[in-house]
Amino acid sequence: MRIRQRRIAAVIGIVVGFLAAGVLPAQAAPANSAGSALPGVGGGAAKSASVAAAEPSTSPAPARRVWVSIGEVHDCPVGYACATPSWGANGGWEFQFYNYGTYSLSNFTGNSGSINNSQTGNAGMRILDQNGKLIRCQWAGTADSVNWDPVWYIQLSPTPC
Repeated sequence: MRIRQRRIAAVIGIVVGFLAAGVLPAQAAPANSAGSALPGVGGGAAKSASVAAAEPSTSPAPARRVWVSIGEVHDCPVGYACATPSWGANGGWEFQFYNYGTYSLSNFTGNSGSINNSQTGNAGMRILDQNGKLIRCQWAGTADSVNWDPVWYIQLSPTPC
């Protein structure tokens, strides 16, 4: 019985040791142009620096999120409103929102992003500042470039612009 108790205590000690050391699983990153997910492997210094930037995200999560490579032509699906912030030297995520509501944005930065409102029925896509004040309203069926720096929220509603 003592041997079993020692083994259990040893396993618990190892687990606690890993937790105390901060050993956690790493999140996967998109592969760079050379097929490697490691910054600086197969790419230049500029790629390493841009991949190190925090990944854009929203809360709540969008209905879908699709990787779009630089130079790739990608249309926002009918019924969705899409937001594409630049992220990294190889492309960025296209966030495809389907449900009405307000989405909080994290790490949407820079002036080389885009929005595309492919919702139906004249539904509006609003981009809002940190105080919830309207920056711009995008009509259904239209797309445009956007500077993400002042944008904190995206709001979808059935109300037209």
